[in-house]
Formats: sequence, C-alpha cells, structure tokens
Amino acid sequence: MRNITEELKSLLAAAAPETAEMPLSEDLRLVDDLGLDKTQLLLFAVSVEYNFDIRFVGAPEIHTLGDIIHYIKNYSKGLVLEHENGTYT
Repeated sequence: MRNITEELKSLLAAAAPETAEMPLSEDLRLVDDLGLDKTQLLLFAVSVEYNFDIRFVGAPEIHTLGDIIHYIKNYSKGLVLEHENGTYT
C-alpha cells in the first residue's frame, strides 16, 4: 500500500532540503511552518503532480500537507472533477 506521507516527505526534502529532518504532520503549513519560498513551492507541486499523476490546475487553495494528502486521495478516487469553467473540486 502506498504511503502518501512518506512519499511527500521525500519530495519535500528534494525541493527544500532544510525540511528533510523536520517531523511532518498533516497540519503543517507549507509556507508558515515549513518556510517554503515560491520556487520551492513550485518544485514541490510539480514533483507531487508527476509522482502521483495528478494536476493541481484550478485546485482549491492548498495550505497544509493535509490539504495535499486529501487532494491526492480524492483525485485518485475520481472525486476531483473538472467544471465547465476549468476549475476542479
């Protein structure tokens, strides 16, 4: 079974090496708690999209690791649907 949190931890460490030894929890905020800058956020997002074969286009605002985990799970279950205006839910 796939461990999403461990995979995210690895992807996060690749995008922002200073986070490699940080304990992770779902309530950690990407910018405020982990200190990711815009470049690191972009690298992390692209890595997550590629690794999990998902797209964040039109995704609801994502602020925490828990938001990402929830999005990945819903996307893989087909619960993230594209609307006619190009946004996803």
